[in-house]
Amino acid sequence: MNPGIGNEKTIGTSESFDGRMRQLHAAAVTELSPQTLARLRNARQQAQTSAPRRGHAWRWATATAFSAVLAVTIGLQLLPKPNSTPAAQPVVATLVSDDVYADSVSALDENPDLYMWLASSEAEPLAME
Repeated sequence: MNPGIGNEKTIGTSESFDGRMRQLHAAAVTELSPQTLARLRNARQQAQTSAPRRGHAWRWATATAFSAVLAVTIGLQLLPKPNSTPAAQPVVATLVSDDVYADSVSALDENPDLYMWLASSEAEPLAME
């Protein structure tokens, strides 16, 4: 075990720690054999040549565009839809005293038996004929 590593009294400040670690690294690099250095250099060169090349920006642009279109589509689905048909105006019936049908309307108002018959089960087969 190295005396400088893990000993909190020797670390003190970050500057002394950094200095000590740089010294340890420099000592370790000087003790490497030339064969190991050559293998490390070859591995670094192969990693740099086989690294993925730039030019995949179109993938990011496509993903961003797809996300934007999806967000707009969902946003449009959540918007309230405007009414294309105007609201119907309520129709108010007026009774004219000299109208021909005035007697019929008053007869219906006076006789509730008609409405009871319309609600019964006997009126449905007649309406289907």
